[in-house]
Amino acid sequence: MAALVAAGGASGYAQTGSVPSMVAGLGIGMLFSAGGWQINSGRPDVGHPLSLAASLALLGAMAPRFAKTRKVWPAGVMSLAGALSAVYQGMKTREWLG
Repeated sequence: MAALVAAGGASGYAQTGSVPSMVAGLGIGMLFSAGGWQINSGRPDVGHPLSLAASLALLGAMAPRFAKTRKVWPAGVMSLAGALSAVYQGMKTREWLG
């Protein structure tokens, strides 16, 4: 997810010169990366909620753009990835914190 989101931010910058797209893509990508690092370091109770927060941020940012533009890339793909990741990370968060 970290690489996909960072690539989406870079793509947004390359296509439109949008610095906010690049900053958001790299920022959310870093949250996913930090979550993955926590999970791999034996702290899934920290990593999954962090990745859930990143998923919800991605979904919250991209779903309205997809609804407005109906463009598959990047808004549609990122919305779908954020939604799927949020479901997965939500289940894992519940498993580890429940």
